[in-house]
Amino acid sequence: MRLYNTLTRRKEPFRPINPPRVTVYTCGPTVYRDVHIGNLRTYLMADWLKRVLLYLGYQVFHVKNITDVGHMRQELLEQGEDKVIAAARAAGKTSKEIAQYYTQRFHEDEKAVGILPADVYPRATEHIPQCIDLIERMIQKGHAYEAGGNVYFDVQGFPEYGKLSGNLPEALLRGVRVEVDPLKRHPEDFALWKAAEPGREMKWPSPWGEGFPGWHIECSAMSLHYLGAPFDIHTGGVDNIFPHHEDEIAQSESVVGGQVVRYWVHGQHLLADGLKMAKSAGNDYTIRDLQNRGFDPMAFRYLCLTVHYRSRLNFTFNALKAAQRGLSHLRRHVEDPAWKEISRPKGETAEAWRSRFLEAIADDLSLPRALANTWKMVHDPSLSLAERARLLVEFDAVFGLDLESWPERSRRIPERVWRMAGEREALRAEHHFQEADALRDQMEAEGFEVRDPARGPTVVLCRSRVEWKGYPREISSSKEVPVLLGEPTRYPVTVSLVAHNNWADLKRCYESVRHHQGDRRVQVVIVEGGSRDETRPMVLGLARNDPDLVLWLADHPLGEAASRNVALRQALGEMVVLLDVNVEITGDLFSALERTLEDPRVGGTGAHGLVTEDYQQFHEAPGPEVHAVTLYCFAVPRRILLEVGWMDERFRFYRHLDLDYSFRIRSLGYRILVTPNLPLRFHPHRVWEEMEEHERFRRSRANYYIFYRRWHHHRHLLSLPSS
Repeated sequence: MRLYNTLTRRKEPFRPINPPRVTVYTCGPTVYRDVHIGNLRTYLMADWLKRVLLYLGYQVFHVKNITDVGHMRQELLEQGEDKVIAAARAAGKTSKEIAQYYTQRFHEDEKAVGILPADVYPRATEHIPQCIDLIERMIQKGHAYEAGGNVYFDVQGFPEYGKLSGNLPEALLRGVRVEVDPLKRHPEDFALWKAAEPGREMKWPSPWGEGFPGWHIECSAMSLHYLGAPFDIHTGGVDNIFPHHEDEIAQSESVVGGQVVRYWVHGQHLLADGLKMAKSAGNDYTIRDLQNRGFDPMAFRYLCLTVHYRSRLNFTFNALKAAQRGLSHLRRHVEDPAWKEISRPKGETAEAWRSRFLEAIADDLSLPRALANTWKMVHDPSLSLAERARLLVEFDAVFGLDLESWPERSRRIPERVWRMAGEREALRAEHHFQEADALRDQMEAEGFEVRDPARGPTVVLCRSRVEWKGYPREISSSKEVPVLLGEPTRYPVTVSLVAHNNWADLKRCYESVRHHQGDRRVQVVIVEGGSRDETRPMVLGLARNDPDLVLWLADHPLGEAASRNVALRQALGEMVVLLDVNVEITGDLFSALERTLEDPRVGGTGAHGLVTEDYQQFHEAPGPEVHAVTLYCFAVPRRILLEVGWMDERFRFYRHLDLDYSFRIRSLGYRILVTPNLPLRFHPHRVWEEMEEHERFRRSRANYYIFYRRWHHHRHLLSLPSS
């Protein structure tokens, strides 16, 4: 077996220290909230490593820690940076209660995706004495020092610092951009122990006074306590390499006096629609989110099998749907339990397939190649169906898809589903095929597949077809939505609204549209972006009762521009009004906007105008002529949409999207005007209000650069007519 070792940056033959025993340490979760599927991908990597070792005949002793200590200081709690304590405060519980709750949820999530339990799950709070002992030994050896009740690791006193990540102390010093802790000897030193400030809940006595451990020391303390030194393998995600694992090496090796970990194995990031998973982006999906959308958790495991652990995996719901179909098709090969009656296949063909499988998994866990060979094996006509199934279950000891139990689980069908199957068969016998097909579709939407073999119909659990409980299929891109701009105008107005975890605001805005539309018919296009709260079912209720409401369900937050493009593609109104849901209409908005757009030279209008002298600083202006209008209320005539084109979907956040689209309209010779005194009430913009300051800055800056790079050289657009 060969493994890629992050420490040496190459594949190496795996040679355990004390064969056949293999010792493995995995950095586990910080239990202040549910782990997202990006975290689970890392734990799946460790699980596949463990399963491969077991398949090869090794005895694996596996330790996976639980971080239930808050590491930040009291003054950072207001920023939500001490995640354990901040979560406890928000929930009105103790930190211990929060940690226990989410630890249990973590174990449930691991079980749902088939991760084998570790032998030990040590909690950081239960190993404070080990942390203190390790720190004392570092001080004795001259690798750490106490200052003001804190203890710091002296990075310059450990010459090998940076060997894992390549981040050397001098480079770290050049990268310092924040105020340095005055208690440190050197800016790059890191905390081993922190003095507790008044009012802190999580603190322990120590030789340096009451305090709490730094983030990195707990893993050194627990790995050495349970596995000793040296041990074989340490796993984690690539985001752990620096500073966490680099600091672990410094701590552990400064005490032991030699190498502690033989092989460092790291899994790459899981992206969601090309973005890093983050709460602020709304794409930090949990396994429960997937289950609530009708997916089998094992479909996510299957998806991760298709990409090597050292490659980035871009998660989309379309990819997950494909994985669910693939899993369902693989399960078909073991549904007939006849394979349980035969012994382990031993022929030349079976051994050849075993050899290919072994070669793949032993080559740095090349599971995608192993899976591809397995698909070829299950279609090999030189093997009987039972032999193929038996080999598939044998290989699944590594894949971990729990195929062995599928024959029994697939036939646990509710009585009502069997009744539906009987009704369908009766309809087919009477040649009522349309009604029979409708029953079949209903059963499939609920996750059950009807099959019609020669011996008679049967029903199996399938879950290969994912729909939102019979509602229209979900989209993953605006490009999946038909363009209706070539069709005749059918409404005076189309209104665009975006729904995502914002039901109260959406409801208020939608009701104000309907209340003040007057005698005109208004088409409302709502794009719902995979809400996790009550928004989706409530919007579905609106759609059932409003024939002029067009609803598109997205499987994830598409982003502001993409969501607006869905409405632009579907617009059948002579005027298209993009409204933010923080806006409430209080009078005849549409007549006022229509009067402004009667002038064929006007390409856009709204409530608030913006002007600039240099494309860098924008100021509100009363107009009427302006450079841009804000997206809170942005109206355009439908007749120009094909000429102007779609919004730039790189603008996932609303900031500066209105500037970009306004300048696109103006670049074609159209004017942008403010319509004064519009009957609108502006409520707090929840997306903006609930976003942390640094995230506001990051996303606004990213959007600004998209805008500026496109337009800064179009100086002629800065001039405005006097009227």
